[in-house]
Amino acid sequence: MTLQELDELYENNIKEINKLNTYSKMIIKALLQGITTNGQAYIRLSGAIEGGNKVNYTHIEGEKTFIVTIAKAIGLTVNDTMLETRYV
Repeated sequence: MTLQELDELYENNIKEINKLNTYSKMIIKALLQGITTNGQAYIRLSGAIEGGNKVNYTHIEGEKTFIVTIAKAIGLTVNDTMLETRYV
């Protein structure tokens, strides 16, 4: 991915994260930090609902099993298209 593409992806993901409730924001941010460290994997977030606890994602690049492993490790419910935190 180019630097411009990474910047656009980051801006999009932050916009989506900011719609979530406070707990969900923290958990999803932790996931993004975990998977993007050293450019290991990238996802695009979409469809977050204001104050909600879930967001859709699209796998962009990197190992998808790595994304699922990290998501589960930090307590997310994950399937092929959605990430969900417990609702607090």
